[in-house]
Amino acid sequence: MKAYITFCNTANYLEGLMATWLCLRDTGTTFPFYALLPTKLIQECPNEVTNLKKEGINIIEYSRPVVVPQELIDNNTKAGNLRGNQCYDKLLVFEQTQFEKVVYIDTDIYILHSLDRLFDMPHMSAMIAGKSYPGNEDWVDLSAGILTIVPKAGMVAELMKKVPEVIEKGGALGDMSILQTYYYDWPQHPELDMGEKYGVMSYYAHYFEKHLGYHYTNDIDDPKSIAIIHYASEKKPWMQHWSPLSVLKQELQLAALRLLHKRNTDAVLLEYKHLVRKARKLLYAK
Repeated sequence: MKAYITFCNTANYLEGLMATWLCLRDTGTTFPFYALLPTKLIQECPNEVTNLKKEGINIIEYSRPVVVPQELIDNNTKAGNLRGNQCYDKLLVFEQTQFEKVVYIDTDIYILHSLDRLFDMPHMSAMIAGKSYPGNEDWVDLSAGILTIVPKAGMVAELMKKVPEVIEKGGALGDMSILQTYYYDWPQHPELDMGEKYGVMSYYAHYFEKHLGYHYTNDIDDPKSIAIIHYASEKKPWMQHWSPLSVLKQELQLAALRLLHKRNTDAVLLEYKHLVRKARKLLYAK
């Protein structure tokens, strides 16, 4: 069986999880969606977890988190990368051997058109987020926001063998540093590069649209038709409060842009905020 999969271990990411599923479902995918959730979160948020299930999200409960050396956690803390310390459980995805293949997706992404063809890509297909932005031209390592994975038993232990090397390099990027170190030869395999359309960082999106010719036409075959906007900044859209007046303004702006058939980076952000509000209602429904 093949499936989309993600993980979430903190309550403040559940809205993003719900929104991810809603936009994935809106693309018409025929593949199921699974979320790895720790026992503690399931116990703390029973109503929210029930509502996730009601909307069609399959829950995989885990009780044993991935344990890394304190030194790696301290490196992240010193670098101000506190979120990095919460992401090591993502590596559990690599051991979900009940699946033939999975496409891993982060919970802070907006999916604009079908990702199903990623299941046809080989193990460890990924993309290099932001490499075309000025100053990033020498970036060659994989990004971990979206991955095609063939799960294998014992992979967490294998990945952990690379942690001392990550620490030696002063790594402070959580799970991604471990993956980049383990798959050190990934840059020598261009067939594994999905292309930047599968993870345009939100803070680069205007540049990609205005200067690099990326667009929002939903053309699956066009390498510059953006499939994913990644809201990788620390403060996510769903962590923001919008007053009733602000919501009304956003909805009017979105309606006007749709009437004009104008779908650009600004319109897509308004779409995502609209989706987040829908996700909130579904997640916290009684």
